[in-house]
Order: sequence, then C-alpha cells, then structure tokens
Amino acid sequence: MKKAGILLSVCLLLMLVTACSVPQNARDSDNQTITVTDMVDRQVKVPRNIQRFSCQNSQVAAYIVYALGQQDKLVAPVPLGKLGRTMAKTDDKKSIGNGIERVHSVNVEQLLMLKPQVVFCQVDLDGTALQQLVDSGFTVVAIKGETLEDGFEAVRLIAKILDCEDKGKEYTNACEKLLQMVESRVGDVPVENRPRALVERGAGNFAVASDDMSETLILRRAGAENVAAGLRAFWPVVSPERIIEWNPDAIFLGRLAGEDDTKRFLDNTIFSTLKAIANKQVYVFPSNIGCWDFPAPHCVLGIVWTAKTLYPDRFADVNMTEIADDFYKRFIGTSFTELGGKL
Repeated sequence: MKKAGILLSVCLLLMLVTACSVPQNARDSDNQTITVTDMVDRQVKVPRNIQRFSCQNSQVAAYIVYALGQQDKLVAPVPLGKLGRTMAKTDDKKSIGNGIERVHSVNVEQLLMLKPQVVFCQVDLDGTALQQLVDSGFTVVAIKGETLEDGFEAVRLIAKILDCEDKGKEYTNACEKLLQMVESRVGDVPVENRPRALVERGAGNFAVASDDMSETLILRRAGAENVAAGLRAFWPVVSPERIIEWNPDAIFLGRLAGEDDTKRFLDNTIFSTLKAIANKQVYVFPSNIGCWDFPAPHCVLGIVWTAKTLYPDRFADVNMTEIADDFYKRFIGTSFTELGGKL
C-alpha cells in the first residue's frame, strides 16, 4: 500500500512537471485555441483552424499571407496595392473581401460585418490602430515588419496561427538563400569603398529614407551606405542643397516615383554636378507589380536587384527576371513575368 502511494505521488509529480514544461505558443487545454505571444509581447488566445481573418494597417502581413498560400481565408481587404489588383484577375484563391483595395481602408463597422476570427494588425507609431481594434472586441495579433528580423518573426507567428509552419519555413529559407548569395558577393567590400546612395520617395518632394527605415537596411545588405543615415523619422523632407552636400554616387527612387520624379533629378540643372547624375546612376525600384523597397521579407528581391545594379560585374551571372519569376511563382502563385512585372 505504501509503495502504491509512493508510485502515485511520483506519477502526480511527473504530470505536474510535464504540464509546467508545455512551451509557450502551444495548444490550450480546451484544444480549440492556442495562446501566442505577438510582436509587442501580448499574450493572445486565438482559435485553431482559422477560416476567416483580416490584415489591418499591414501590407507586411498581407504579403506574408499570400506567401503562405492562405489568401483564400482573407476576408478583407484585397491586399498589396497594384499587385493585389493584378492578382485579383489571375488568382484562383481570391480574397473573400470584395471591392476593398487598400489594407488600411476598412473601418471597424465594416470589419465587424465581416466577422474575422483574428485580425493581424501592424503596430503604428502610437499604437492607436491596435488599441481601437482591441477595444472593439476583435482578437488582434500585433505585427511588426520594418526590419528583416521583424519580417521573419512575423512569418513564423502568422504561420503558427494559420497552421502552415512548413510553408513559413520554406518562405524564410528562400529569403535567407537570396540574402546569403548577395552577402557572398559584396560582403567583403570595405565600408569606405561602398557606394554612397540616396533613396528618395518619389512623391513630388525631396522626402528621403532615413536610418529608421527599411530602405537603409536594403542598401546596406546590397553593399551600399545611405547618405541620409544620420536622419531619423519617417521620410523626412530635405532641401536640394542638402542633397548636393551629400553628393551621392547613386540615387534610387522609391515606390511612388514616376517619370516626373526622374526628371526632377536628371533635368534639374541644380543637380548637374552630382556624381549620380554625371554617371547616370539614377534608378527606380521595380514597382509596377509589388514594391521591392517595402518592409516585408519579399524585399530580399529589392536587395538582390540593388546589389546587381550597383555591382554589375559581381552579378553578371545573375538573371534578375528568373529570380523574380521563381520567387513570385512559389510565394505569390503566379510568376513575375506572367503578372506583367517589368524591370
């Protein structure tokens, strides 16, 4: 009897230790939910087998959702700007949301009608969007994405919640492979010998990418240095005189750039002495089908393109169109060329 009591005590102790060792982000006891830690360290209980979700204030999450092949469960809105509108015409797994093109355009009332089981919300500067959704009773998971590390963590988190972790790992591995390829070719270039580049937004004024932004990360990963890295804030506007003082070796125009933005540099006599102008080193990020300078893991395509643009000899064997076609086919469902993508 005494031995039986000891054995029972041991069993109870083992059960207690096992229960305490269940990892975070594991199944809850009701087997209908899991508890995850989102990207602002909130504990959020989300349902299993999610069939309806939304991405609010977050094109980062929307890109990830498509990369994971989960867009058929996206209730609203249609994501990704130009890419989303193009894909809506070709993709068999269309978003459930109808007629809503911008990821931050759905208000709380509309979202309540769509009844998402979970909402992925990118954290803005003051957290108001996140708090508004929480106060309205939604199950909200906070997402970040300004750095590659944040982007990869967002992939892992979303893939966990949507029960497609193998696809998430495939996506991050593909991104890492491209990053490693670039690093192997430009990683040995000393900082002092790297091209000094400027990223200008292309919105009718001289708004430039600062040190706080993913564009600076793209340049550094591609073997360049941002002349405006000393600035902070989001797209600070500078004077033409400041750009002349920086005298960048190359100028990259961002996702909003058009023909007029290119002319503002190439045809403006005030910039005629810039090295970037004299050497015809003014470029526009590929943006007719998705934006490669956007803070999400797919910006690895922008890193490869930027590195090849700045170091053509080191990337002579790299076919950018082939890389983009393969990446889009695997993680968007249709190749870059088939969607009408142009470089």
